[in-house]
Amino acid sequence: MIKVVFTYKTKKQDLPELMAKFAESGSNPKFHSEVSNEKIEMFKRTEGEDVYMVLDIYYATKEAYETRTAFERSQPEWNAIWFSEDNKHEEVSVQLFEVL
Repeated sequence: MIKVVFTYKTKKQDLPELMAKFAESGSNPKFHSEVSNEKIEMFKRTEGEDVYMVLDIYYATKEAYETRTAFERSQPEWNAIWFSEDNKHEEVSVQLFEVL
C-alpha cells in the first residue's frame, strides 16, 4: 500500500471554496473510476491568514495511484476544478510513501 500526501495552501477566506472543490471531486459521478483510493484522511493547519490542507490518500499500489491520476487528468471538468488559471489555491507538494 502507498500513501500519497497532497498539501495545499490557501487563504482563510478562500477555504470554503477549496473545501467545495474537495467535495465536488469526491461526489461527482463523472470522477468515479474502477481504480480508486482505499482511504482518505484530511488535516488542517492555520498560520496567520494561511491555511494548509493535507490530504493523505491511500492506494493499493503505486500503479493504482498512477492509473487514477491518469484518469483524473483525462477529465476536462477535473482540470477545470484543479488547474484553471484563476485557481486561488496552491498545491504545495505531492509526496508518495510506502506504507510499512
